[in-house]
Amino acid sequence: MNYDKYLKLCREKYKTDMGLEILPSLNDFYDDPVVRVPIESFSDTYMESILAVKDRIKKHFDENPNSPMAEYPDIFDFETELLNISNELVGWLESERYGCHLYVDKIYIYRTYPLEERVSSYIWHYDNNPEEVVKNIIYLTDVTEKNSPFEYLMDKNGRGVLFESTRRGTEMWKPVANNSRLVEEVKHLFANGYTSKKVVGSIGTTTSFNNDAGHRVNPILEGYRDVINIRVKPTLKKAPKYIGKKYTTGFEVSGAVNQNPELSWSELV
Repeated sequence: MNYDKYLKLCREKYKTDMGLEILPSLNDFYDDPVVRVPIESFSDTYMESILAVKDRIKKHFDENPNSPMAEYPDIFDFETELLNISNELVGWLESERYGCHLYVDKIYIYRTYPLEERVSSYIWHYDNNPEEVVKNIIYLTDVTEKNSPFEYLMDKNGRGVLFESTRRGTEMWKPVANNSRLVEEVKHLFANGYTSKKVVGSIGTTTSFNNDAGHRVNPILEGYRDVINIRVKPTLKKAPKYIGKKYTTGFEVSGAVNQNPELSWSELV
């Protein structure tokens, strides 16, 4: 089964479980792949938890620098805070974006430093994972154009630009040319009126993006940037908690998405 079909099954289950008549538009989910999360509608607990992580993270990275990117080794040092954050963020994604139950399969906490030349995720690219897998970036520092803002391609209507994934599920899973780097494609898009947007903002700024939207990280020019990156996946069965030690991992486990969408949190506990 491919992820798009699985998402539709998950939406029907969610609709029944929640007693809903209307779900958020699937067209909007795919056609508007990068959105600012309205954290002003969340409870105070969301920002309080972000600030709690920020203070402890700063101390750790100040004492353990590792250019060009320092990775925090154990996300469950912040289990309470990450649960609080996920309760607000993932709950919003369920009701306003996906229309289905979700769980968190990956959380990355890291700091970016200056580097000499653009490599890896600093080059325009898309992740070439199933389009139903979404990442959510939370800034733990104030971010300007000088300290590594997330940047995404924008079409003429101001929406993110989604690229076709060649890894969709058990019925289609193959590599893509040029490791999904978009150097020539971006030149063509810019020549035809497309633009890009750098996401700047204060601590807590949260951006949700389809991993197949064209995007890149920008190099640090001044200071540093600390980030939480939370990745979510659809699930037929509601998880007992959005994050759990048996199904949510960080840098210690490969970030490769499982080819089979039906292998969700419940098969890992």
